[in-house]
Amino acid sequence: MGLKSILVPLLLLSAASAQLSGTVGPTSSLESKQSTICNVLDYGGSVGSSDIGPAIASAFTNCVLKNSGSTLYVPEGDYDMQTWVTLSGGTKWAFRLDGLISRAATTTGNMIAIEDADDFEFYSANSAGGIQGYGYECRNAGPRLVRIITSTNWSIHDLILVDSPEFHLVIQEGSNGEVYNMAIRGTNLGGSDGIDVWGTNYWIHDVEVTNRDECVTVKSPASNIQVERIWCNQSGGSAIGSLSDGTAIENVLYRYVYTNGGNQAFMIKSNLGSGYVRNVVFDNFISRGTAYGLDINQYWSSQTPGSGDGVQLSNITFSNWDGNVVDGVARPPIQLICADGAPCYDITLTNVYMWSETDEAIVKCESAYGSGVSCIKSGSTHTSYAVVTSTVTKPSGYTTPTTMSGDLSTGFATDAAIPTPTIPTSFFPGLAQISPLAKNL
Repeated sequence: MGLKSILVPLLLLSAASAQLSGTVGPTSSLESKQSTICNVLDYGGSVGSSDIGPAIASAFTNCVLKNSGSTLYVPEGDYDMQTWVTLSGGTKWAFRLDGLISRAATTTGNMIAIEDADDFEFYSANSAGGIQGYGYECRNAGPRLVRIITSTNWSIHDLILVDSPEFHLVIQEGSNGEVYNMAIRGTNLGGSDGIDVWGTNYWIHDVEVTNRDECVTVKSPASNIQVERIWCNQSGGSAIGSLSDGTAIENVLYRYVYTNGGNQAFMIKSNLGSGYVRNVVFDNFISRGTAYGLDINQYWSSQTPGSGDGVQLSNITFSNWDGNVVDGVARPPIQLICADGAPCYDITLTNVYMWSETDEAIVKCESAYGSGVSCIKSGSTHTSYAVVTSTVTKPSGYTTPTTMSGDLSTGFATDAAIPTPTIPTSFFPGLAQISPLAKNL
């Protein structure tokens, strides 16, 4: 709960600071935000409401903003929502969502946007509250579920986000935020992003995502981002990108990422452009049955080309990977396709054991410099070179990737409702979640 940097054990705090630039989360305890309870049922709302939006807005304006140390409270129960809300400002407050809000309009935008908040916590005390987007009714033509904009010292946790018509959770700029203990269920289609984040000093951990687009993805500009204990369960997979002109991303750590099925174990994607991605670590990845594995593609055809010669990638380390792709000849388990106009360098692969379910595989490199894969070039002079394709054998350190008991065999249909899941207590094989679910505290 709030004041996470004080409550977690010192060992975990030390681990969490690997790429963070300071503490994250609310600066005051959750208890200190309960001096005034702003219950939506006291501001025009009712359980079973056809539109809980106005009651949320009224409770925020007439109670939260007038009482520092308050909690906006949506009790257990089912609520429809037709009026989207932007909750702007506020210091030292919480949003407790114990009920399930269902989308009941097709207006675009964001169902719930939190803007310019400080010392803020968005959570479910019963670890069962959240938003059902019923995206199958207006696929790629409705709202995003939650957007947190230019906010500082905040957290969002113990919430369930289901079937957004667009993206599920967007973190736009701001700093010092923490996202954890969440389950996100989207459809088997692009445009269903799980978590997109850009800004400074964010810790995202213990999250499960199902969809066919971004799992947990860093956008530009971003610095000091740490992502760990992520379960991409029949998901498009995590990524950095898409990147274009003026990219500025540095000091990023992904670790303990488990990917079951989907598009890729991880991808850095761009198409020309300019700027940089530097000082990035990808450690302890497990993947099973993905289309692509470790994938850098700076000529990604699904993106309109930028105006520059390419985003410069440097000082990027991949370590302790074990995984397989479906067909390692059709789609290499390792592909490092860098921009000819900005060759990538200091790309290091250590103990990266990626293979193919077909027992045959190739690897590809273009304008990439570093070590750890047969197709990459070494040296301090970094000039462009054409694609090098190498046939490889099974790595001696490869083992059949482990499974998790909740692994899905397929994604969810695009034309039917997606059931509301429960939040798991483990998001990477053999590791418990960092913080217990709120309902267990």
